[in-house]
Amino acid sequence: MTVGMQIAGTDPADIRGILHSAPALTVIPEDVDLGAIEKDLAADHVSAPSGDVAGLERVVAEAKGKGHDMNFVVLEQAQPNFTYYRDIATALQEQTGGTVVVFGPDTVGTASDDFSRVQLEQAQDNLTVSQPTTGAQQMLDRMTVQTQVPWTIVTLVLVVVVVVGAVAARMLQVRRRTSVAATPAGATAAETSTASSTADAERRDTAPPA
Repeated sequence: MTVGMQIAGTDPADIRGILHSAPALTVIPEDVDLGAIEKDLAADHVSAPSGDVAGLERVVAEAKGKGHDMNFVVLEQAQPNFTYYRDIATALQEQTGGTVVVFGPDTVGTASDDFSRVQLEQAQDNLTVSQPTTGAQQMLDRMTVQTQVPWTIVTLVLVVVVVVGAVAARMLQVRRRTSVAATPAGATAAETSTASSTADAERRDTAPPA
């Protein structure tokens, strides 16, 4: 197998510098011919057994129509470690760009500069790996649906709703306090007016006749 990072030099300082700046190690199994796969992908974005090529090419064309470059690889030989599929996809994606999906008999690996790792991982959940064309279509559908959600706008709308709600609650609170504070003054004025009217009436009743 091939390890996707080489340490140049033997000086400890050189090694520490390389390890600090280098990406995580990628492992490419020796039975995987990256050169041959890259040639296939360059031709039609598909490297797979003949029975899967036509279906995968249709998914590639659909993805292209939606503005996404996708490449599909189908490996018939299972790899001893599931992380190898992602390593293979990563190595290929560095050459092809776009999105690379590598199907194995029992799992899948992905790499992309178009979709986020979160989108890729979510799209891989319960994927039909045993049928690459179906799995590829599922990947495309799930990822493009995710990208159609305008999360920035959704977030801004939620912030505005929260702010408006807070302002409305504050205004209602102020109105209630003002109403409570004004009630005693209003009542006192009414009582004073009533008392004054009663006193005038009493004076008229008790006044001696002219």
